[in-house]
Amino acid sequence: MIYFFLITAFTVSIDSFVCGFSLSLMKNKKWAIVLGITLTVFIMCLLTNYLALYFSEYLTEKHTAIGGGILVLIGAYNLAFRKKGNESDNLKNFRGTLITGFAVGLDGAVANLSLSIMGLNFIYVPLTIALFHGIMIYLGASIKQLPLLNKLEKFSFIAPLILIVLGAYKIIAVLT
Repeated sequence: MIYFFLITAFTVSIDSFVCGFSLSLMKNKKWAIVLGITLTVFIMCLLTNYLALYFSEYLTEKHTAIGGGILVLIGAYNLAFRKKGNESDNLKNFRGTLITGFAVGLDGAVANLSLSIMGLNFIYVPLTIALFHGIMIYLGASIKQLPLLNKLEKFSFIAPLILIVLGAYKIIAVLT
């Protein structure tokens, strides 16, 4: 059962790697991204852990497509309204990080819901899922340090496109 749990936590956190990379291209601070998204995922998983009995009849795996839709909207918004200057507004970045955390955390919350219905409703389940998301976000944001990828900052449209593609992939994967 522990292997199933760890594989599930890893699987639902893979999209966080791509989001961490995408958000780091927008010149956001790496630690703010990691902490913001990790805390958002942890809170969502903790809530689903305790609300599993009430929502188990209503939520399905198809609800993770909502997270994909949110990522597409965030990417489209960032693509349409990307800044030309070097400095970005901290409140806007914080809000974007929380919304992105919500989008990538939906699949973690649904996985946490299914695990809690299976009887794994202890505090270590949401903590582990959030930790896996945090590690993947950190790794994604860290690869921006590579010299080849560092040059991508000049192309400000790449980061929103990555979010749009990831969101579309999540929607297609869930609905097929």
